[in-house]
Amino acid sequence: MSTNTSKLQLKIPAFTDEIENTIRDLGENFQKLDQISDDFVTDIPIRGDYLQNATLRNANCVYGSYYGWVNTRTGKAAPKWESVHSYKNGDYIVPTVDNGHVYQCIQSGYSGYREPVFPISEGSEFQDIRATSQWASTTLYQKNDMVLPSIDNGRYYICIQAGESGDQEPIWTTIDGTTTYDKNAVWSTHRIAKWKEIGSAAWFRPFGKIE
Repeated sequence: MSTNTSKLQLKIPAFTDEIENTIRDLGENFQKLDQISDDFVTDIPIRGDYLQNATLRNANCVYGSYYGWVNTRTGKAAPKWESVHSYKNGDYIVPTVDNGHVYQCIQSGYSGYREPVFPISEGSEFQDIRATSQWASTTLYQKNDMVLPSIDNGRYYICIQAGESGDQEPIWTTIDGTTTYDKNAVWSTHRIAKWKEIGSAAWFRPFGKIE
């Protein structure tokens, strides 16, 4: 009858065990060893689900770098939010400053110019249009100002040429990347991305600085 090792509880087959049982025990041993073996990476992961205490080894250790990274919070790894970036349904992001949460894109589109204030309530949904105002006539707009048309069309418009807007609201284009001319101001079209809070974000911290 097989016995177990003290640390990893690996099975030690007995000489009298059936061959089938021995093969099964060895397979379980290999699975345990694979689960605890080190993963080698060159940077903090930006995708995948990780348990707390998961450890990743640095595959490119040099002077001044770290021996590896350890995950301090069970959750999903995701890239940091980027300004005026195209996202599609199902993409994941985390804020540039960690708040413990991860967000999933539920409406394809572009992020705004300014990072949103990310809600932390479970399941919160929001559009990526921070610091956006409704278009106004005869107004001096600066580059990177963002406006919404008076009639919602699912787009925001970012100023790519500073100037004064016209007396009347322009006819807005709706194709991403196309421009709308508004007297002296020029606007670029972007479909609005929408996000949903979906849970905890992994939080990897470096350890073992090489000096």
